[in-house]
Amino acid sequence: MAKRTAEPIPGPRNGVFGRHLDDYESHPAEFLKDCRRKYGDVFRFDTDVVVISDPAEITKVLVHTNRDCVPNANPLHGGRFPTPEQTAQWMRTRQAALPVLRSAALPGLLPLVSAALAGELRALEGGWFDPAERAWRVCVNTMLPLYFPDPPPGLADALLTAFTEGRKAGEAAIRIPSWWPSRLRRRVQRADQSIRDTIAPLLTEERPASQGEPVTLLDHLLTRDEPVPADVAQAALGITVLGAIGTMGGAWSWLLYHLAARPDLFDRIRAEVAAAPAEEVAARPDRALPFTQAFVNEVLRFHPPAWLLGRDAVTDVTLGRWTVPRGTAIMFSPYLLHHDERHWKEPERFDPGRWLRGDPPHAPGAYQPFAAGPRGCLGTHLGTAILLLTAAHLATDHDLDAPGLDRVRPLFGPTLIPEGMSCRLTARHHR
Repeated sequence: MAKRTAEPIPGPRNGVFGRHLDDYESHPAEFLKDCRRKYGDVFRFDTDVVVISDPAEITKVLVHTNRDCVPNANPLHGGRFPTPEQTAQWMRTRQAALPVLRSAALPGLLPLVSAALAGELRALEGGWFDPAERAWRVCVNTMLPLYFPDPPPGLADALLTAFTEGRKAGEAAIRIPSWWPSRLRRRVQRADQSIRDTIAPLLTEERPASQGEPVTLLDHLLTRDEPVPADVAQAALGITVLGAIGTMGGAWSWLLYHLAARPDLFDRIRAEVAAAPAEEVAARPDRALPFTQAFVNEVLRFHPPAWLLGRDAVTDVTLGRWTVPRGTAIMFSPYLLHHDERHWKEPERFDPGRWLRGDPPHAPGAYQPFAAGPRGCLGTHLGTAILLLTAAHLATDHDLDAPGLDRVRPLFGPTLIPEGMSCRLTARHHR
């Protein structure tokens, strides 16, 4: 084990009673950026919280997740670390869902996703809406056809209720002991149980063999040679969707913002989509639409929805010349990483072209919209595809109006979303 330096990790003074907590809550990203300038790439934010900004250290923490660290503890479970059995259970869940969510499996399923997305966008036509409010339902309804041949009634509502209650817990940012009679925890538990109750009957149904139709995740789980335990299958079909809603919804909101804010680039996307075969766009949008892919990459760089991520150290962890003890929360901000001039050229300029010049436009490890390592976002490829398909559908079928974008501000909550945006979709009439 690395020898611990006698010098304490620098950072704001006075711990939980310090004024810096108020400063952080008022302007989170600016406060963390200012601390990085003052104290360096490793600083102590609070008694048991360390923030890191070096991409190599961030990558190390992410890669060693499940060994040295675990994702930040659930505040509704008293802030306790997951047990090794719970970690193993979640990894089994990921493995059960992976065959349908990996990049190579998506082309056969994306036309279903594309059709569902087109319907969601048509339903938004005509009226004004805040994308940060509508994004969650759009993303859930768009994802479900990949999971179920016929999504069961009520499942989307159950998922959205669980997401909303879990989001409230994240916003509260308080740790509730497991023995405490918490109303919030009971609401989250009821919502989670509703998801399981809706899914459970589907796992016992006899389904006819697929006749050339896309194999959904439910089909895959029911036809495996080795049966999947019911609790793992339920989690794969429900909890993996639940875990993707926040990141995907935030990214979807920012995509609409940047399309509306940059009409010249939107026109270029329109031209690219019009020139590409529709079947190829629906199945392989990443290959059919290189400029649109670059635009999406830049949206995720400029406004990463998972703007602040973290891991809890389950053993002593060396960070630079310091060793932080077990129990420390190690946090990092993809938002600050993506706007760091040390790792990007002109990071404050929105430039999709940076992704089209051959070499990576950033230092190694400096692009983390979905994290990395064994607990990185399971839906990375699906989420990116939904953003590409959204841009393609909007370019083909809709005009996007969004006045007053100069008044829109980023809201640094559990998910980074645009605050104060109102937009309207109008059907385009093709000749």
